[in-house]
Amino acid sequence: MATKARKEEIVAELEALFNKSSVAIVADLSGFTVEEITKLRRKLDKDAAQCKIAKNTLIGIASSKGSFKAIAELAKGPTALILGLEDPAAPTKTTLEYIKTLKKGELKGGVLEGKVLTAQQLKAVADLPSKEVILGGIAGALDSGARGVAGILNNVIADIAVLIEKVAEKNNSAA
Repeated sequence: MATKARKEEIVAELEALFNKSSVAIVADLSGFTVEEITKLRRKLDKDAAQCKIAKNTLIGIASSKGSFKAIAELAKGPTALILGLEDPAAPTKTTLEYIKTLKKGELKGGVLEGKVLTAQQLKAVADLPSKEVILGGIAGALDSGARGVAGILNNVIADIAVLIEKVAEKNNSAA
């Protein structure tokens, strides 16, 4: 059994993670071996996310101060927290794929920007393209727009050059 000091340490650690996180996912990882949970943690590391397992009362205390208050409602029974520090879609997608691969465990729900999400809504978040893909699309759109403007300006300059040439020819023939 954890001492009072250890429980306070766990709460402080969870509070710090909640303060840095963009999404918190609550999952039931019952039946997972220590090795399987360790593999999930390694996969989540690549997504700038962490998997934490703690008593529900400690999770409730740690989440009570910020935008993740609703986590306490979801933290019933066996609970694992997946906290995404950056892109909310990536850790959700990784967790769902891992649960599907192992054919055990389930998502209970989550909190994104202070709003409670059901397991179905989390699946929709997982289907979103990653932050890098979205930024790439925006950059491509901006680049193509800039190319279009450059093409128009090039055509205007070419038209002006042709006009100047014709005026010069007309002036030369009149003289």
